[in-house]
Amino acid sequence: MLPAKNDFESNVHLHSHSNQLKTGGWGCRNTKRGNMYILITLILVLLHLLLLPVYLYLTWHHKYWRKRGLLTAKPLTLLGTYPGLLTRKRNLVQDVQSVYNKYKGKHRAVGVFVTRQPQILVLDPQLAHEVLVENFRCYRDSLTSSYMQHAKWDKYAKRNPFWAAGDTWRRLRTEAQAGLSANRLKQGYAIWEQSGKKLTNYMAQHVNMHNNILETRDLCFRYTADVMCDFIWGIDAGTLTSDEQGLPNMVQEMASKWTSYAFYMISIFMASIIAPFSRLLLRLRFYPKDTDEFFSKLTKESIELRLKTGYEVERIDYLSHLLRLREEKNATHDDLVGHALTVMLDGYDTTGSALMHALYYLSEYPAAQQKLRTEFLNNATKTKTLDFDKLCDLPYLEQVIYESLRLSSLIPQYTKVCTHPTNIQLNEFKRVEVEQGMTIMIPNYQFHHDPKYFPEPEAFKPERFDNAEHHNLVRQGILLPFSDGPRICMGMRLALLTLKSALFHIISNYQVVRSKKKIKTAGDSGFGVVLQGDINLEYRRFLQ
Repeated sequence: MLPAKNDFESNVHLHSHSNQLKTGGWGCRNTKRGNMYILITLILVLLHLLLLPVYLYLTWHHKYWRKRGLLTAKPLTLLGTYPGLLTRKRNLVQDVQSVYNKYKGKHRAVGVFVTRQPQILVLDPQLAHEVLVENFRCYRDSLTSSYMQHAKWDKYAKRNPFWAAGDTWRRLRTEAQAGLSANRLKQGYAIWEQSGKKLTNYMAQHVNMHNNILETRDLCFRYTADVMCDFIWGIDAGTLTSDEQGLPNMVQEMASKWTSYAFYMISIFMASIIAPFSRLLLRLRFYPKDTDEFFSKLTKESIELRLKTGYEVERIDYLSHLLRLREEKNATHDDLVGHALTVMLDGYDTTGSALMHALYYLSEYPAAQQKLRTEFLNNATKTKTLDFDKLCDLPYLEQVIYESLRLSSLIPQYTKVCTHPTNIQLNEFKRVEVEQGMTIMIPNYQFHHDPKYFPEPEAFKPERFDNAEHHNLVRQGILLPFSDGPRICMGMRLALLTLKSALFHIISNYQVVRSKKKIKTAGDSGFGVVLQGDINLEYRRFLQ
């Protein structure tokens, strides 16, 4: 019996050995797989440990508003309420719209987060009016003014009231605005008349060359470059009198580069709030160095030429105002350049964009265009001119401009900074304390496109503002193309005069016709939702 047992054990051993060979030997393959699982687990644990501080950093404040009794807007992501600021997949207007649609009519304000920083989003126009006007002393500064501490190398930006804070803002605004008073604009009105004539002459030369089609974006910026360079520096930029390359076109090129860079950098500064120290490390700035040098040289040479000719005594423009600041306030060269660029920021890019949108809307709505043309023709002299007072007082012209500004909302939101602790009354029984340094966003784009305030909000209807209704809507915080209160757009009169003069000269002489293809608005690289690409419109000249 023993041999049989040994044979049996031997067979078992051989069979076991055979199985071991097939499986890699004593479960070797399973052991390797187990080690791999352990390694993956360790890597995941390590990643969690590494990401935990990042997660805590991003979400640390997410209970901020709950603790203070203010509703926190949902959804709230790791990237805050407006993830598009960092991902660039959605424009800020679109992110704000989602929150606004969800909570409007139910709350006066909600708590949001710009990346990780708490902020208040206003939903009630009356509250917007309180922030901008009634309680201005507690919201003196703007978000852009808070950025200057990280843009120390921007010597001209910090001399612009748009970027300034506190007493510096008040001083700079007082100095700059004195050169933009209604009386000075009236005295310098000949500049706008001359630029208007150059505009229509330029159009007459080019419509025949291009089958009546003109790219309207370029046309509008040529005009605003011409009138601003004449008003600010007393020079002919050449944008309406020459197509040659060189200095004339260089003025427009540098102006466009400067303004587009400045507005783009606002979005970069806003996104970098997640790590504000990076602004200093990267030496971020709002104005490019080459444009600083260009406009510094332009200002210097313009002053020298004016003093050499003695023309400053006779001509009323912004350059004569700058010379007065130098004489009476001991303003430095950098101060003068800063003030010149302040006016350029108001009068070139945003005004050019506003004119482009107005012409496009008028091409879409021929009845409104004809009504405006009739107003012009009924009030113009036999020589087809309008004096300053009559131009400024045309009611339908102003309605057309305000309706265009409402639709385009080129500055789609205003963000204020709390400079003195205050509170917001949320309802009859509840209020929220607002700490110093807190930011509060006013979403005027959303107000401007809310059917509650503007029925058929995407339609162009200047008649909305019959009987000067736009003034009432401004006082209610509903219509804010220029903001409101002490920090209302300093260049408002300048922009309105430039727009009115251009529309008078164009619409009186041309019928503006849209192509068959409708141009849609889309989010730009900054904050706006505006017309994109080439704006090719047909200009049919009336027989004289």
